[in-house]
Amino acid sequence: MAIVDLIEVTKAYDTKKILTAVDFSLQEGERVVIVGKNGSGKSTLMKLIIGVQSVDEGRVITNNNLVVEMLDQHPKFLDNQSVKEAIQSQLVEINATKLEYEKISQQIVDDYENIELLEKQAKLASYLDFHDGWDIDNKINRILEEFRLKEYEDKDVHLLSGGEQRRVALASLLLKKPDLLLLDEPTNHLDVYMVEFLEELLINSKYTILLISHDRYFIDKIATRTIEIENSTVTSFSGGYSKYLEQKEFIMQQLAKSHENLLRHLKQEEHWLQRGVTARRKRNERRKAELMELRKQAKTN
Repeated sequence: MAIVDLIEVTKAYDTKKILTAVDFSLQEGERVVIVGKNGSGKSTLMKLIIGVQSVDEGRVITNNNLVVEMLDQHPKFLDNQSVKEAIQSQLVEINATKLEYEKISQQIVDDYENIELLEKQAKLASYLDFHDGWDIDNKINRILEEFRLKEYEDKDVHLLSGGEQRRVALASLLLKKPDLLLLDEPTNHLDVYMVEFLEELLINSKYTILLISHDRYFIDKIATRTIEIENSTVTSFSGGYSKYLEQKEFIMQQLAKSHENLLRHLKQEEHWLQRGVTARRKRNERRKAELMELRKQAKTN
């Protein structure tokens, strides 16, 4: 099921086209990486989806009540907030849902035929299942350990380094588990063991992710699909970075072969024209017009 659809989306900054009539869909459960040159529009695509920027033309459609969160390059925290408090502040809804579930479960003991209570309990349980909220305290402790933040859990988060603060922000988002998680270079400031833990968590907990990363090994491990932004268009490739390179190479070979055929045909038509063929007949006029079009294609391909 698609949770995000971009339909004929165009975006430009001044005179520079970033995206032109782009169509893109993101399915629930996908882990999609965006690749492309610097300035090609990778971050812009994310900002359009989260609503930080608006499209010039086209539409961005998201599921009703879709919760989208993005890892901030420079996270902000409340004053006098400890590391653990900063993380807990992002989990208010999960904790409230868990308390509500426990309350209703107790009511059902005395009123086990109450359909309304049973339906509400099932809805709360579904929420906790999706957000892995049943054992949230142990999850907090584990992620603090894996991201080497445990020793700082009672320390003012503002006293941490920039890299440590980003790990706090990433930990908060991973525990919160929004419907769609946007990650821009998530492995920055993580060592190899932290990256392995992140890979395991993203895959096993079935996050839906759209990410930007230059870490090819990380992409290969987690990505189910790769999209490339090039010349203001979006092209989709199955799998991670290695598969993307294979598919891209095949496409480039096909384009080269097509261009060779075009040049061969152009050479034949140029030879025909050089023979001094009269252009007065309609058939020859049409053929000459086609030759002009071939010349244009040869220049642009």
